[in-house]
Amino acid sequence: MTGLRLHPFTLLAIAGALPALAWILPAPVGGAWTAAVALLLTLTPGASPGLVVLRTALLTATPFWLFLLLLHDVPTTIAIGLRITTMVASFVWLVAALEPPRLVEAMVAAGWSASVAYLLAATLSAVPGLKTRAQRIVEAQRCRGLSPRGGIPARLRALRALALPLILSALHEVDERALALETRGLVPGVRRTPLAPPPDPVLERAARWALLLACLAALVRRLIVASPT
Repeated sequence: MTGLRLHPFTLLAIAGALPALAWILPAPVGGAWTAAVALLLTLTPGASPGLVVLRTALLTATPFWLFLLLLHDVPTTIAIGLRITTMVASFVWLVAALEPPRLVEAMVAAGWSASVAYLLAATLSAVPGLKTRAQRIVEAQRCRGLSPRGGIPARLRALRALALPLILSALHEVDERALALETRGLVPGVRRTPLAPPPDPVLERAARWALLLACLAALVRRLIVASPT
């Protein structure tokens, strides 16, 4: 994977600070700025070439906009939609840019439990894994003559044929991973030594503190402005 070689904690800080600022800063200007930054991040070198990450973020955020438009007026839809777009784009970018093995090494080097580190890394890698597995199941079902297109009954049959194998295969993978982790000694209470912890430059650590302070400053300002005089 050729992506941003930032420290995993820096990637997590960016992906967490942008949604936080989107909800703290006044709408719609704050949400517009954070959404623009989050969407620009999807264009940075990552796991997917070209505009794949940006397209995934936009396609994921579009249903939320449509749903909001049915419930609210246009100004409210824009205000909330920009914030949701920031959240979606930040998460999609994080999944594409963050390598789970590097995250595990970084968390273990920082003194975190190896079990907690693996759990977080597995959560981030679950979405691409499930997507790939779902594509394989759909292709297998098509070879058997089941088409996911057509009317509502046909789509429901295709959904049932996809959901059951997907859930069963995911559960089977959980058992396999649990057995593999136990055989490798990954049990609670055992401290492990990272083999190749990613470098954490001082500049990146300072940037993470700056993002935290920026969120806190924006929150304090928001509370001061909202408080009655």
